[in-house]
Amino acid sequence: MDRTAGSTGPASGGGTDAADPDSEVDIATGDSAEPSGKKGEQRVTWAELFFDLVWVFALVQISGVLASAYGPLGLAQTLILLVPLWWGWMSATLLGNSAGVALDRPAIRMMLFALAACGLGMTVAIPHAYEQHGLLFALCYVVMRALLWAGMRKLPLFGDLRIEPFGLSLLLASPLFLAGGLTSGAARTALWGTAAVLEVAVPVLFGHRLDRFTFETSHLPERFGLVIIMALGETVLAVGTNASDSALGPARFAALAVSFTVIVGLWWTYFHFGAAAVRHSLQTDPVQARIVRDVFNYGHFIYLTAIIFLAVGLKKICLDPLAVPHSLPEMLLAPSAALYLFGFCYSRWRMFGAAGVSRFSAAAFCLLLTPVALSLPMLVTGVIVAAVLVGLNVFEYWIVTTGRRILFLHMPHWKR
Repeated sequence: MDRTAGSTGPASGGGTDAADPDSEVDIATGDSAEPSGKKGEQRVTWAELFFDLVWVFALVQISGVLASAYGPLGLAQTLILLVPLWWGWMSATLLGNSAGVALDRPAIRMMLFALAACGLGMTVAIPHAYEQHGLLFALCYVVMRALLWAGMRKLPLFGDLRIEPFGLSLLLASPLFLAGGLTSGAARTALWGTAAVLEVAVPVLFGHRLDRFTFETSHLPERFGLVIIMALGETVLAVGTNASDSALGPARFAALAVSFTVIVGLWWTYFHFGAAAVRHSLQTDPVQARIVRDVFNYGHFIYLTAIIFLAVGLKKICLDPLAVPHSLPEMLLAPSAALYLFGFCYSRWRMFGAAGVSRFSAAAFCLLLTPVALSLPMLVTGVIVAAVLVGLNVFEYWIVTTGRRILFLHMPHWKR
């Protein structure tokens, strides 16, 4: 999101606008930020969409496990499972981006199908990953990462690098996942938790080795927009399924309406302003790999996690709208909305060195709502969160369309 609706759009070259939160770029209105001389955009292929079907199933499974979590340990264990699923999807997307037109060749298609098969094995194992299916989850993930590494070594992404983050992550995390699959109880959680931390940390510590490489700037924004759609689709499924399990009385119907409003608010927050800003940043930043690492990888992981948590909270609202929350899943709605909005503040800081005051304020309000929500009926909390999202989007739309200046929280633009 940037300053005015009447700006002239990004220049076709250079990276100065990407670091200036007050630059005159036409991304607030959602218009294309495509440089004028660019031809032949890479589009998402049918094989990639088929690959995504497995991850839709994975999101459903993760949401189901989280809905039955009874404390912080259950929440942590669910997040541990989400990390390898996300890193698998993210790596496959980078593989497709690096492959370019070769992505539609039979060999790369078969690679995607093999990766999807591994993802399906992991997804089937999710409900009992900390019980009898732990080794299945670990084996499928290690095979998937090995296939990804082997495929990427044949493409331009790594060039002549001997040490790169994907291979290093495979080397460090895979033994821990396998060892965890062979153990049980607290040992499995500890080993997998350590492996997940390594998966998250390696791109931060060694991702700079890819800074000289370039990425296709149409394919990645489309792919990551699709993963947001996948997560929102799972949320619609969760809400609709629970609302239809019993008669739609007034309270349940109101919960369904509130839940749908929240989902639309999430969509609008990302796609009306956020998606165009990300694409503009990828096109104009002189170090594309930093945007891929910080905004696509970490930023979208925050969005995905927040939407999954929100799905669980909305599911609980539709089950018993007037109940006061007493379990962890029932308390997730307000803090999840805060996490989602803080994710935009983080992404905008990494792109332009500043966070929007409006989104930061809305996120802070949802965070402050969390302790108050413990004594409110869940439907009331849902109404408040829906009002915050709608109010935020209406306010930002008004600011942009009237040409008023957006306020920013300027922060050090730390570039790693």
